[in-house]
Amino acid sequence: MKRINTIVTLYSLTALVIIIERLLPATRMLLQPYNFIRLHELNQTVIFLTITVILSFFVLQSVTGNFQALQQRANVALAAVFLGGAYLYGAGEGWHEVASFTLNTYCDTRVVAGDLCNGLFINDYYAGNLIFFVGGVLMNSVLLVFATQRASERFDTKDMAILLVNSLVYAFTWFAYAAFDVVLLGLFFAALLALISLVAFAKVRWNAREYPYITYGAVAYTLATIATVLYRFA
Repeated sequence: MKRINTIVTLYSLTALVIIIERLLPATRMLLQPYNFIRLHELNQTVIFLTITVILSFFVLQSVTGNFQALQQRANVALAAVFLGGAYLYGAGEGWHEVASFTLNTYCDTRVVAGDLCNGLFINDYYAGNLIFFVGGVLMNSVLLVFATQRASERFDTKDMAILLVNSLVYAFTWFAYAAFDVVLLGLFFAALLALISLVAFAKVRWNAREYPYITYGAVAYTLATIATVLYRFA
């Protein structure tokens, strides 16, 4: 299996584990002392977030030709943006998860009232998610820019099939969030990433088999955006 396919397949497996984790009652277990957090929030912030950032790092290694592209000064600046995005991505996830736990544990989420609970609502659905998505967009935009700079080993039909299956899985994860969330942040950032990835794809469209990561992103973000718009507004 090609390197990019290996990485995105690991992304898909991680997404599957996250879905299973959300369905397991055991992950709602409160941790001691003082019921300070659930196992779910610990899994999300410490385990799954770490895995996704590490996988993004390996994508960076791949699309930069084992970091050879970082010999250019402009690309060093792009790598710094990637690191900043990774920090915001993690900070936003942590912000969101702790606020979500506190809001859903101690407030009536059907009728949110008072400064404390309304503040937690903002931290959960807006502040935390906004920081998380900004970080994610920075990371993924940098990866797409790097991916346009150099062709990879040409993907054959089997490789493309594996890639597109993983794109569908990734699209579903975005759809599952953006379509059912209380606010529209997920849809906005899915659409933004779709636009960025389609611009990148337009540059390489005649040689798409040699730019698999761009194809992966363009298919996933576009399908997720279209499906979410149809579900929420059709």
